[in-house]
Amino acid sequence: MINKKININELKCAVVIVFAFTSIIFQNQLKAQLTNSSPYSRYGIGDVYNKGLAQGFALAGTSIAIQNDTTPVFFINPSNPASYSSIRLTTAELGLNYAQLQLKNQNTTSKTHSASFSYVNLAFPIRKWWWGASIGLLPFSSVGYKVSDQQNITNVGTVDFLYEGSGGFNQAYFGNAIKPFYGLPKMFLNSKKFKLLNAKQKADGTLKTKEELIADKYRIQSILKNKKRWQELSLGINASYLFGSIDNSGRTIFPGSYLGFNTRTATIKRVNDIYFDYGAQYAFTIDSLKGRDLKDNVKIMLGATFSAQTNLNAKIDSLSYSYFVSSSGYEVGKDTVVNAQGTKGNITLPLSFGFGMGFKKGERWLVATDFAIQNWSNYQAFNQTKELKNSMRTSLGIQYVPDSKALGLNNYFKRINYRLGVRYYQTALELKSTQLNEYALSVGFGFPVGRNYILQTFSMVNIGVEFGQRGTTANGLIQENFMKATLGFTINDRWFVKPKFD
Repeated sequence: MINKKININELKCAVVIVFAFTSIIFQNQLKAQLTNSSPYSRYGIGDVYNKGLAQGFALAGTSIAIQNDTTPVFFINPSNPASYSSIRLTTAELGLNYAQLQLKNQNTTSKTHSASFSYVNLAFPIRKWWWGASIGLLPFSSVGYKVSDQQNITNVGTVDFLYEGSGGFNQAYFGNAIKPFYGLPKMFLNSKKFKLLNAKQKADGTLKTKEELIADKYRIQSILKNKKRWQELSLGINASYLFGSIDNSGRTIFPGSYLGFNTRTATIKRVNDIYFDYGAQYAFTIDSLKGRDLKDNVKIMLGATFSAQTNLNAKIDSLSYSYFVSSSGYEVGKDTVVNAQGTKGNITLPLSFGFGMGFKKGERWLVATDFAIQNWSNYQAFNQTKELKNSMRTSLGIQYVPDSKALGLNNYFKRINYRLGVRYYQTALELKSTQLNEYALSVGFGFPVGRNYILQTFSMVNIGVEFGQRGTTANGLIQENFMKATLGFTINDRWFVKPKFD
């Protein structure tokens, strides 16, 4: 009889592909809804997303140093492509987003909410223990705003300024990670140097003394220990295709003058180009301290990410004209000032880099922190500079699992992943001499479902909620109070299993 497991895997693969295409379709259809309706998304390319999936979201975006261990459930971490090399089972992740935003100034308050598909990702080991890959679709940035401003101008009167925008960029990526020094201990054990050190006699045929044998033994142990450390270094790269468009429009309206000519400008920026980001991770385990064995091993994780300044190929459609409103309320065009379609140019994405550190005590406690900077002061769009500042983000995440291997329904709550995170984000915006900062607190849970150690199948439902604030009501600005939620599904399985016959 043919083992049906291979058919189940093929079915799951088909489901993931269907979800991927469905996500692309809905991503385009939901542009008007967005996961973001912030007036501050008017600047640059909008609000840039953190690449962390549901697990990282619940840890306040902390993800640079986090990697998978040798025990499932495994997660995908596109924030640092170096993490793919630690994937042991084929892993699929799908996420949904919900956001609620309260906008507040000194006079009024309003609320908006939205929901959308967030991401679909797949990761798999190519060579167990040292080479892994991932592919997926993520949102890169989001724009969604509608702002009005009324001013009284001397010798002109009342003037209304209306600004509106929508859209964003998406990211389809393929990533690879390897441990370039994996296998060094095995190579040493097969080397001529090891054979000479392990031999009971010298190269000239004379026997080694007892002291020389002991010295050689310790030297072998030292060399093996160093080579085992080196093999934990992982390097990764994401090659991404960025695509999408951003629509911006603005109106200047003279409501008190019938003969006053209003103006309207509109631009559509479209991007289609390749973007690269890089990552590195290193981990080592401490099993003793001051000569005493630790009850739970402590794993130290270090990570770094980097993306160079990149000029993305882009096109822009521009339209600007004047008009007046007739007595019957219709808009009547007068003069077209600009009408240019498909003008080629570049959008400059600035350099970014980040560092992370994590501590894992046994299988229970995970504590990690991130620090990242992006040089938005170098941002340009079609040779026009924007008044943006360099951004800085720092975060702290904690995860606790009482007992990941507890069995039975009575012990289910011991297997749940409990997550908590806090973050501070100094944004790239400085408006009216006021730096805009963002603060957020996140909480989340990972609910394991369908564990099967025999078939090597593991799944988890991840829920994360974030509460935060951006901006201020001072100096006539807007304060945003937001609540964001992510629902993620993680599936681990052994794929590409050879069929068996009875």
